[in-house]
Amino acid sequence: MPMNIFTGTNLTVGIGTAGATVATTFTSIPEIAAFPSTGSSATVIDVVSFDTSVNRKLVGSKTNSDVTLQVNWIPDNAVHQQLVTAFENQTRIQLKFSYFTDATKTSGFYVVYNGYITEKKIEGDRDKVINLTMNFACDGAFVAQGVLP
Repeated sequence: MPMNIFTGTNLTVGIGTAGATVATTFTSIPEIAAFPSTGSSATVIDVVSFDTSVNRKLVGSKTNSDVTLQVNWIPDNAVHQQLVTAFENQTRIQLKFSYFTDATKTSGFYVVYNGYITEKKIEGDRDKVINLTMNFACDGAFVAQGVLP
């Protein structure tokens, strides 16, 4: 099955219980306000060799980048409260990021991480919607990733 290009409107983020395997159920987080970036990077080690004029590079350990999750805040929404509670109690949670190729949400890609909400900010302005911005720190490697459905 060929994949089409992804767009920012075809995204869902779900919250589940953290564990060594993928949670059996995820609750969709409503009102995602900004497209979250997921990914990883590796440490690059510069190896100096005195018998050559050019240094070598070795790739070291990998780490998953923190994810900024921004929602249009609804203070009495149960899922938004679940995220705030996870921050306040320092509870480990699981987030599933699903990127779809179109609005039918029948094909796409997903990645699941365990981690912690390490920062929460409420921000807005006079003529703007109030946003709840959270930092999700990924704990270890991704739990799962693959093609949807």
